[in-house]
Amino acid sequence: MANPHRYGFRLLKNRWGGDTPEIYTGFFASGYTPNVTGATTCNANIGDPVKMKDAGTFELVTPGDASVDDAAERTFGIIVGFPQVLINGGVRPNAYYPTGTVYGTNLNAQTLVQVIPVEGCVWEIDTATTSSSFDTKAEFQAVIGAVADWTYTQINSTTPNPKANPMLTLSFAESTTVRALRVVGLGRGFEQYDLTLANVPLQVVFNQVQASPWRIVGSQE
Repeated sequence: MANPHRYGFRLLKNRWGGDTPEIYTGFFASGYTPNVTGATTCNANIGDPVKMKDAGTFELVTPGDASVDDAAERTFGIIVGFPQVLINGGVRPNAYYPTGTVYGTNLNAQTLVQVIPVEGCVWEIDTATTSSSFDTKAEFQAVIGAVADWTYTQINSTTPNPKANPMLTLSFAESTTVRALRVVGLGRGFEQYDLTLANVPLQVVFNQVQASPWRIVGSQE
């Protein structure tokens, strides 16, 4: 039986054990169409990573070359809600952002996106594939402290909600190598998963980060 899949990046805790991180509210540009590797057209969903662009708009992050720290593709935060989306002529909260939503110059109807900045937080994400090199607890435990990348593996490719589906790649490197993430632990309920299959949860922090607009809650800096 396949392992259950929990979507995207899930917040586990503040790295310093402090309070729940603050939620930052931004917006998508009118007509924004998420266009990501492996998912040419998709909606934006809770658990997707976003970057902040000029004029303060958000877009989904595009995974880049694993060996390059691309400043344009650093992660600002993870989507946790859509409090306002224009749907069928009215604005309301929605579980996801329908690609291409147009609100024009009517800022009272603009798409609002709630985001938790990744800086200072520990996240959980599922593995995308399987590997004979990682099918025991000892092998997974050995990569704690290593760095890794993530990718999109699109699911629900048809309407109503095609998803980009960010997942962890099973390719790890020494901590001095440039990669988007660092593995810091085994995921919740790790012992209950079939380690020979995909969707094994691991705990990660982000290495390549856009600075958040406030001091991280609970930090000592």
